Amino acid sequence: MTSVTTNLPLQYQREILDEILAEDGFLILSRGLGLRSIICALLKIYSHTNHLVILLNTPANEEIIIKEELAEMGVRKPGLRVVNNEMGAKERSELYLSGGILSITSRILIVDLLTKRIPSYLITGILVNHAEKVNETSIEAFILRVYKEENQEGFIKAFSDSPESFTGFSPLQTTVQYLQLRKVFLWPRFHMTIRECLEERKVEVIELYQPLSNSMNDIQSAILECIEACVAELRKTNIAWLDIEDLTVEQAFFRSFDHIIRQQLDPVWHRVGQKTKLLIGDLTMLRKLLTYLVSYDCVTFHSFLETILASQTPSSKLSQQQQSPWIFMDAGNTIFSVAKSRVYLRETQKNIVECDDDDGNGDNDKRKGKKPDKLGYPPGIVPVLEELPKWGLLAEIVNEIELEIESLSGLPPSDEEESNNIILIMAENERECSQLREYLSTMHKGLEEGQGRGGPLLRRLLQNYFKWKGDITKVSENLFNSSKNSVQSEDSPESSNKKATSSESKKQYQRGQQPPNKRRRVRGGSVAAAASSTRTTVSIIEEEAKEIANFINSNITSFATSSVQKEASKTNEIYDDDEFDAKAFSTYFGLLPLQSLVIIRPISGDDDRMLEALKPKYIIIYHPDQRFVRRVEMFRAIHPGISCKVYFMIYENSVEEQRYLSVIRKEKEAFEKLIYEKSVMAIPLGKPKIISRNPADMFLRTTNTRIAGGREIVQPIAHKIIVDIREFRSSLPSLLHAHGIEILPCTLKVGDYILSPDICVERKSISDLIGSFISGRLYTQCETMSIYYKQPVLLIEFEQNQTFTLQAINDLKSDININDISSKLVLLTLTFPRVKIIWSSSPHATVQIFEDLKESRDEPELETAQSIGIENEDFPDYNLSPQDILRALPGITAKNYKHVMSKVENLRELTELSLRELQILIGVENGKKLYEFLERNVKK
Repeated sequence: MTSVTTNLPLQYQREILDEILAEDGFLILSRGLGLRSIICALLKIYSHTNHLVILLNTPANEEIIIKEELAEMGVRKPGLRVVNNEMGAKERSELYLSGGILSITSRILIVDLLTKRIPSYLITGILVNHAEKVNETSIEAFILRVYKEENQEGFIKAFSDSPESFTGFSPLQTTVQYLQLRKVFLWPRFHMTIRECLEERKVEVIELYQPLSNSMNDIQSAILECIEACVAELRKTNIAWLDIEDLTVEQAFFRSFDHIIRQQLDPVWHRVGQKTKLLIGDLTMLRKLLTYLVSYDCVTFHSFLETILASQTPSSKLSQQQQSPWIFMDAGNTIFSVAKSRVYLRETQKNIVECDDDDGNGDNDKRKGKKPDKLGYPPGIVPVLEELPKWGLLAEIVNEIELEIESLSGLPPSDEEESNNIILIMAENERECSQLREYLSTMHKGLEEGQGRGGPLLRRLLQNYFKWKGDITKVSENLFNSSKNSVQSEDSPESSNKKATSSESKKQYQRGQQPPNKRRRVRGGSVAAAASSTRTTVSIIEEEAKEIANFINSNITSFATSSVQKEASKTNEIYDDDEFDAKAFSTYFGLLPLQSLVIIRPISGDDDRMLEALKPKYIIIYHPDQRFVRRVEMFRAIHPGISCKVYFMIYENSVEEQRYLSVIRKEKEAFEKLIYEKSVMAIPLGKPKIISRNPADMFLRTTNTRIAGGREIVQPIAHKIIVDIREFRSSLPSLLHAHGIEILPCTLKVGDYILSPDICVERKSISDLIGSFISGRLYTQCETMSIYYKQPVLLIEFEQNQTFTLQAINDLKSDININDISSKLVLLTLTFPRVKIIWSSSPHATVQIFEDLKESRDEPELETAQSIGIENEDFPDYNLSPQDILRALPGITAKNYKHVMSKVENLRELTELSLRELQILIGVENGKKLYEFLERNVKK
């Protein structure tokens, strides 16, 4: 045990490992405190071949990290082996018998457990990663239930670093039951052992609070005003359906807000009005805008806003009820106008700040846009190009670190051998990293040219923006022209008159006026005025887009020529000859010295390993993240000899700061609730029981009132259902097994569930049903079920706690269209009258339906169900070449080609059959396809 625990350098990690080894339990640890290292240390203990330990619920990227970390611990041969769909069944069986530690996909493991491909008695234990995702219908709960039924001696250990997922009405107790556990281990950040361990050697942190610019502050205030208006409207319209306490502006800052709202509205979603659905979508969009405001540059943020505005214009065929209300608010107008003023202004606008050119460097002329052609901008455009405030602060920090490195370079080296001068900058994502790399690499060039540090980057983005805007205009014109051509010819005089009339009416409509043939009474003038101002803004944007498109098209040749010349000159400078020069190659490529290395990386799950590999002296946290801050604390506690200096950057009085503080507060409150729930939680005595079925249902099953008044117990019949392997992605097999039905998994060619020798069920969710109608797959499935089974069934299953309706009331139309889902269902029943359609409100209801269908019926045979639909490729009496030609014809499928070969003598006889004879032979639709193909004129 001592040799293993030495792999964990911190005291609290070793105590957690000893605690989880002593007893099976559920570990909940704060984020960023090394949960993966604890799992790896536990896997190393059972890495010998005499054990078989399975790691569940681990994504592919985490599997790679765990495998590398185990290799660093000395677990290399064989190490952690991954089992996925690329490995065959025979290879998996041999791997299970060899033992070791395995990471297996949940769907593959449950199939191997049910088919006895993996002996349950050989499994030493199961480790469940990300246990917050385990619920009643998850495959992981299904696996643990089957495992405990067959192996009472094996251990189960679960892990999670998301305490917020277990708050609510006793979710911790229910999760522990699904995990088949009785013990819970809680280790928050404020735990005494963790606090003493991490605060013994504190990190030197320099907190830098950067205020937002005035324009960014105005945009943020406007977005918050729009969010507050949307939340107030949501509280007003859905008081009976929503929990008012959850509808706050602060909750709207997080992604979980959407999940909370949808979870409450899903059961009544068909009764929710269009306005409420629109408000929920607007809150999601406004939250994105808050994030993009501090992470996107001004050009990208403005282009994103233009896409939103373009999608809400009347030209997109949206009614006024389908347009987002926040766009018509004064705050919405502020968002668009201020975002545009951050990028560029027009020469005719009066809000350009004119400053005196006292220093003689031409800054005033540059701000007024005296040379648009040289810069590549359309005429009349005055670029503003406001930099993100954090960019300048980051440049100052890097310059300060460089000066500090230069001042310390002359001093004698210290005894700290691990110390270096690496500058590590941590950003939110890879997009932000590439942006910061370009900014830091071009800021010196921008200062030399008098454009500011971010001048080269922003000017490149602005040129790309103008080109994008010109391309968008051409696309819209092509779409508009094609739509007009489909209606009538452009050369006719009637079409020209109609064009003039439509253009005049369009202009009038864009100015906010009513169509001439409509009269409508409007209450008040606020909405109409807002719509009028928005449409005026849209018309201005369209006019600017046309001007930009004309400018780009007129100068595209010169731009292309100059860019080609630049690339050619760069190529000639680098590649003067074709001979390989090793000295020149080593000059351009090679290892960079650690003293001048600046690394920019996104925050990810392997930051602790990255810190161990680099051991940076300077860390700049560009994006505040709770997990990475704690990993830096761990890094400092592990390496007390490294003098690490941390710069923590955050926008002052911003949503970014509010989110960071709210995440810390929510985690603390979640652990406090979990500590209280653990103290009052009802723990089952003895070993955890397997929840297989309702006791009341068991009593009714085993009692028959017709025999001695119910005093005699009837032996229950063990029902069996054959399930297709692909169906284990859903929750229905788990619920069937929980109700005492034996599941027989196999690969089925026909149907998804075989309830009896005569009943075959094809299960479809709503999304799958729509997709099957579009692709035509459902027609083939119903056809094959009708051929091989007496009672084919189409099961349309809805999700749990969601509306039980195919179409919302607001989506119902006055006329019936052939493309509607209801019309397609009617055509399906007319084509296949023997196919019965069953509507199920949830997977739980499906279980009851299956039990009723199996009542007093024979059990299905596994071998028979597997053999149905499987093609026999051994045809000694038929020639292969005509057979291949036959199978390539339209209407000939894998289900009917053998029938065709048995009825016709050769291909010539097949081509001479009439339409009626072909339809009798292979069906109505397939016969029509084949007949049209055979009678087609090849000269047309």
